[in-house]
Amino acid sequence: MRNIFVALLLLCLLLSCKSKKASLSDEDVVEISDFIEFFPESTLPVRVADTTLNRKSSDSLLIGYNVFTRFIPDSVLAKDFGKGVKPKLYPLGRTQEKGREIYLFIKAVNAAKKVAYLACFSKDEKFLSAMPIVRNGFDRSTMAYGLLDSKFQITTYRESRGAGELRFKRNVYIFNSAASDFTLIMTEPNEEIIEQVINPIDTLARKNKFSGDYVKDRRNFVSVRDTKKADEYLFFVHFEKDNGECKGELKGTIKMASKTMAIYQAPGNPCAIEFSFAGASLTMKETGGCGSYRDIKCFFEGSFPKKAVPKPKPPAKKK
Repeated sequence: MRNIFVALLLLCLLLSCKSKKASLSDEDVVEISDFIEFFPESTLPVRVADTTLNRKSSDSLLIGYNVFTRFIPDSVLAKDFGKGVKPKLYPLGRTQEKGREIYLFIKAVNAAKKVAYLACFSKDEKFLSAMPIVRNGFDRSTMAYGLLDSKFQITTYRESRGAGELRFKRNVYIFNSAASDFTLIMTEPNEEIIEQVINPIDTLARKNKFSGDYVKDRRNFVSVRDTKKADEYLFFVHFEKDNGECKGELKGTIKMASKTMAIYQAPGNPCAIEFSFAGASLTMKETGGCGSYRDIKCFFEGSFPKKAVPKPKPPAKKK
């Protein structure tokens, strides 16, 4: 009887060891097999849309940042969120090509950006590569998604509508096992979508001393508008560098720290920017980490000339 009891106890322990982990918090002891199995199995095709990123995820599914970066390099996240930024991470799905690579779908979010990644592991659970398949908060696409189909081809798609015209961009990739990386095999059309930059504070009052538009060109500008307080201004900045490869955008409130300098610093946010006003120009300098609002290789900086406000035309004289 005692031997039977011991055997049952050992069996229960064995089964519990093989069961799926209920949590991947940083306090848990997690092996690579636990990490992979935490992702729910998915049937192909798997489609992750921008609307998927907007849905609230249960905190019970949250993957600890330290756990995640033990198996997937933090450089994957840093390319989108900036170095040192720790977005919340959630599992979206898992699938495997028979006898070959394992694919994990990951959701990463913070206050400003949301990204879905596709990570690829070898059949013996070694990390190979990862790529973003859909993003929110980076551009103004009206619809976007990432797709892994039954042929294990990866499609990224985004479209934008403007002036009654539909524009789209579709890229198709495969995982190249020889190079241990994703390879682009098709793109259409060849032209990139050029989204219209929408200024959310454009129509607000601009009567105070430093209010106005400081413009390099239509894709690099700072707008400053009045608030109810004399020492505060609303601002919106958008910039694009390196032929649009590096972008940044931020809206907030700045407070005058001296007669010609204002500072942006939101509570609980490491991002800080100085705005210096001199005559008919504005100089911007990032002094705190604003990686959540820009790409990793560029910063909120530079000088912008103030755009003259066109004077209203006098009414035509009656003949």
